[in-house]
Amino acid sequence: PEVELCGYSIPHPSEAKMNLRIQTYEGTTVYDALEKGFDDLINLCDVVETKFKAARDDFAARMET
Repeated sequence: PEVELCGYSIPHPSEAKMNLRIQTYEGTTVYDALEKGFDDLINLCDVVETKFKAARDDFAARMET
């Protein structure tokens, strides 16, 4: 999705609230942009998890020898 602006603010640290603003160009919806953002975040977390586990296993193998 084509996103013109995306931002967030937290009104007060003691409140469990976050204000999210997503402004899109014509032809896409805020909901599509948000869903794509979540999908991209999930994919990024999967990559980080895979690389972390590989590095951890490599480190453990080097420590055993």
